[in-house]
Amino acid sequence: KGKAFFVDVREPKELVNDGRIPGAVNIPLNDVGAALGMSPEKFKEKYGREKPSPDDPNVIFSCRKGVRATSAMQTAHSKGYHAARFYRGSFCDWEERGGEVIKG
Repeated sequence: KGKAFFVDVREPKELVNDGRIPGAVNIPLNDVGAALGMSPEKFKEKYGREKPSPDDPNVIFSCRKGVRATSAMQTAHSKGYHAARFYRGSFCDWEERGGEVIKG
């Protein structure tokens, strides 16, 4: 229910080289904890999106294959985002299933 808030935790150069899922916000894995600790205003200023609320069930982390996304989800849980999930298979699965990919 509701719209997914995709967070791609790969490094920016990976998104440029491999592409990205449309609408995903890029927050590299090492920045996830700090990003979720930001004020809503600071988050929007830095990432150009409204910060999701901790009880939002639609926060989904992705990476290339799911390993970093799992780590990001655990970080989110430790920051009070207990409903956050990860996309198993992440970008590779998305691409294999024919999902739209934005290049560049």
